[in-house]
Amino acid sequence: MSARTRSFHVTAAVLGLWLVVLSAVGAGDTGGQGSRGSVSVLATWTGDEGAAFRELLKSFTDESGIRVDYQGTTALREVLSSEVKAGTPPDIAVLPSPGELATYAHALVPLEKVLPPATLAAYGPLWKPAPRGDGAVYGIAVKADLKSIVWYDKSRHHRRELPALAARDGQWCAGMGGDATSGWPGTDWIEDILLQQQGKAVYGAWATGRLKWTDRRIGQAWRTWGALFGKGAARTALLTDFRDAGRKLFAARPPCALEHQGSFIRGGYPPKDRARASFAFSTGLIPGADRGSTAREVSADFAAMFHQTRQSRRLLAYLASAGAQTAWAQSTPRGRTRPFFANSEVPVEVQRDDGVARPIAEALGDSGSLCLDASDAMPIRMRLAFQRAALAYLSDVGKGPDALLTSLEKVRTDLRREPGRTWLSTVCG
Repeated sequence: MSARTRSFHVTAAVLGLWLVVLSAVGAGDTGGQGSRGSVSVLATWTGDEGAAFRELLKSFTDESGIRVDYQGTTALREVLSSEVKAGTPPDIAVLPSPGELATYAHALVPLEKVLPPATLAAYGPLWKPAPRGDGAVYGIAVKADLKSIVWYDKSRHHRRELPALAARDGQWCAGMGGDATSGWPGTDWIEDILLQQQGKAVYGAWATGRLKWTDRRIGQAWRTWGALFGKGAARTALLTDFRDAGRKLFAARPPCALEHQGSFIRGGYPPKDRARASFAFSTGLIPGADRGSTAREVSADFAAMFHQTRQSRRLLAYLASAGAQTAWAQSTPRGRTRPFFANSEVPVEVQRDDGVARPIAEALGDSGSLCLDASDAMPIRMRLAFQRAALAYLSDVGKGPDALLTSLEKVRTDLRREPGRTWLSTVCG
């Protein structure tokens, strides 16, 4: 073989190798032909929720050609904090609280530069927080839940029986366990009691750090909560995971009859019992509540952008759109509960003929009556201290909350003095 022939074969082999490499790189970037780049997303959704969200992202990829690298984790706070410190945050993160949105606001892209005006207009102010006080929106609620509700087994109890059940010892199914966030079901209880007893103005002042924890009205809410639990029920709640508490409603011989928990919990009830679950607003079941109140506590998952690219802009606009959210609900497998949304253009009809889900969807649309979960809106250190205090209070209800409230007030005072520490300016519609 001549030198020229050998040279030709070597060159052809090299070119062939490069073609293989380039083909592999292209497949890795796109997941298929016609890729238009990629975008990374971090959120808390795993299990069935994660699977449903991945299906939505697949629909986006099929439509746009943009690949989505999704990471779902129950340790979002730790993962995101680590990635932000390393300078490698995801393009988009879906944060489970406006307080965390405020924590990262300095690193986020204002969404007025990203989302179409018509999309932003479909959300009330409550659902698009401006945590830096400059009016700029840094997150938008792509999923929502109603919290001021109480669940019961409608095959055993009629709604008119609930006030008497609520006042009876031992009738509350409760679980404080929640992995690294244990105690948050207790903070939900206290927040809702305060909202129903004192109204939106007092609740809002407290949630935004303008009202002392030692205020008598805050103490009244804690004592009301403690009075609903005897020592035995309090101990059981401390030893029970929140995901297991409501399952007791449907036992052959249920030890309790009511669960104070957000709308998402229905999806965690045993599938065979889910159709028996119904709810009532908590207003009529909380001692000392204003019976005429229409105030409701809510929570949401807020999509935020760390990196503005053509791909991330397109995905965020998709996630916030009524069309994508309608498809998200409609693609939920039969037998599972559909998600709820804050977008006013998502029709209530996406909940089909579900007589439980539709009233919840309607309540979420009444933004003037709604207040964001108070602890979700607080700085992370305040929120964690609140969760720990709720656990400590249940461990010795007879001792009263005064010492705990004094400690929490010190945390609030310290945080208010810290330069650059961001509290939301409002939490109610």
